[in-house]
Amino acid sequence: MKIDGSNATRIASTHTDMQRKPVGIERVSGHICPQTGYWQLLGSAVSPVVNVKKGTILPFYQGQPVGWRLKEYDLSAGIDD
Repeated sequence: MKIDGSNATRIASTHTDMQRKPVGIERVSGHICPQTGYWQLLGSAVSPVVNVKKGTILPFYQGQPVGWRLKEYDLSAGIDD
């Protein structure tokens, strides 16, 4: 009996999902952004949210270094971001 693998079903890999940084991680202005997504300003009465691309520098707020928290992924970005 010959086994034909042409009918085998492949399970979609979640490898790219495992490379994503978790929502809720925190970084400081001036550091390289580890994950494309929407980052929210920490510890302020005003909580601006900015879309930052992986590999760019997290922005300063009003000329000052601040803390940022990843609020959600940017799903329109590439899967490697």
